[in-house]
Amino acid sequence: MRRLLLLIAVFFVISTAGNLNSQVLLDENFNYPANDSLTAHGWTWISSYVNTILVATGNLTYSGYINSGIGNSVRLHNTGQDVYRQHDSVSNASIYVSFLMRVDSVNATGDYFFALLPSTSTSNYTMRTFIKTSGGGFQIGISKSTEAVTYAPSTYNLGTTYLVIVKYTFNTGTNQDDQLSLFVLSGSIPGSEPTPVAGPITGTQVDSPNISRIVLRQGTAANAPVLDIDGFRVFRTWSNVVAVNNISTTAESFVLSQNYPNPFNPSTKIDFSIPERGFVTLKVYDLLGKVKTELVRGDYSTGSYSVDFNAADLSSGIYVYSIEVKSESGSVYRETRKLSLVK
Repeated sequence: MRRLLLLIAVFFVISTAGNLNSQVLLDENFNYPANDSLTAHGWTWISSYVNTILVATGNLTYSGYINSGIGNSVRLHNTGQDVYRQHDSVSNASIYVSFLMRVDSVNATGDYFFALLPSTSTSNYTMRTFIKTSGGGFQIGISKSTEAVTYAPSTYNLGTTYLVIVKYTFNTGTNQDDQLSLFVLSGSIPGSEPTPVAGPITGTQVDSPNISRIVLRQGTAANAPVLDIDGFRVFRTWSNVVAVNNISTTAESFVLSQNYPNPFNPSTKIDFSIPERGFVTLKVYDLLGKVKTELVRGDYSTGSYSVDFNAADLSSGIYVYSIEVKSESGSVYRETRKLSLVK
């Protein structure tokens, strides 16, 4: 009886917790009408009305990426308007930003097209992400503020969609020791954080007090690339770029399956099915009702899906995973199950 009452209490906390403890800070899939300005949908103008950043028809896709193939996208030109989007402020541990990118053209000198900002500035760009010509393709790199760019050694292909992930890590030793790392993926998404293709770098510039904004920048006509960009996610742990695999395009009913294997160490799979298109969230909680990770958050079509959950950063114990589906017809489906991590 005591165990039953505990589980009831946990489920009550979960049902009322919402996104307050979520480690996902922002999803941006440009799910707006084509040709709308981004400033009509939560983005803020920084500079220039030339080449206003507009929603473009169509989206970018990447197998296993949670924000693949949703909504539309945007196209960045090689000069023009710059904009930022606000998210919850982060000033400790690490913050990651992932996005899909397909580059059409690039210039030899190179320029940055994406950056991070603190809450009180529209000019103190950090984690600048650059592209420059390399052979018949391009190189991608990062810099801390205005320092020299550290480029990944590989050459990437024009016209190919890549999953790019940037990471900013706050350190407390000095005011110049925060670290920046860059990941560029073209295949399967690893369940645990791989070695970055560039970084970690620290530099000598003063650290940012916080990270609260993502920036899209169109650079200078002589140096900047032309590219499509899509599927932004801002989050706190690597597990929030989890692989969600579509294993069937049909489903007769809502189902949340028991994870397998269970008990597990450190990886397991969670399957779910939805009989109609809907907005799906799948979260893992501890027994106090605190969100440990958000595995799924986005629009999904009818079908069955398998989610890879890597719990390498969690301690042994019993956890609860819970799904909520808000379907297009207005119905809402919820279910909760337990899993056991044994290390």
